[in-house]
Amino acid sequence: MSYRPLELVIMSAQGLKKVNRLTKMKPYAVVFIRDHNNTLHSHKRKTSVDSKGGSNPIWSFNVKFTINLAIAQDDHLDLVVKLKSRRKTHGCRDKDIGEVRVLISDLLICFGDDDGAAEKHTTRDIVTSDGEKQGALAFSYKFGRTVDHPPLDPNVKQRPKRGTGFLGKIAEGFGEGLGSGLAAAAVGAGVMIFGRDDGDDEQPDDDGDDEQPDDDDDDDEHP
Repeated sequence: MSYRPLELVIMSAQGLKKVNRLTKMKPYAVVFIRDHNNTLHSHKRKTSVDSKGGSNPIWSFNVKFTINLAIAQDDHLDLVVKLKSRRKTHGCRDKDIGEVRVLISDLLICFGDDDGAAEKHTTRDIVTSDGEKQGALAFSYKFGRTVDHPPLDPNVKQRPKRGTGFLGKIAEGFGEGLGSGLAAAAVGAGVMIFGRDDGDDEQPDDDGDDEQPDDDDDDDEHP
């Protein structure tokens, strides 16, 4: 099984549909990899909220994913970027602006196996919930060298080690052994699945101009 790291910079958007009637929009983006069965193949990552940009937000947000080439080359994986407007009113969901969906196989076309290739820049149309094209998303991307085993997900924070005492070492060894066995079985079967994508209840922090959402939000799907 072969994998390639994908590095993205979600740069900015222009001409977003205005979904707020009375207040200025505060757009942010949710970025993830999903297959055609609506199953997640990555964790969801969120940009900061641009509280000043309105319909023309700027983020310059870096994110990395690991791509299963066998699935991607069969045109079964999409890069999905959902655009939303933050709402502070208690009990109100953030408003959907639109989304961009790009086949990973289309992004791979411009890259050989050389990880020294320069990053590519592209602009893609944003499709609203009504199915209309309005606005554009600018992002850059680059693929790393192909590897035989998936690296650790760069978006997942490692858990702290257990105690260093005798019992702690036994528990740690047992946990690592069990975890590695399950991981080996999953990799052998070509599986890198993070669960069904059943909703978009992402709530990024909105405490300032350069808010950074918590990467450990409860709505992120975990293996």
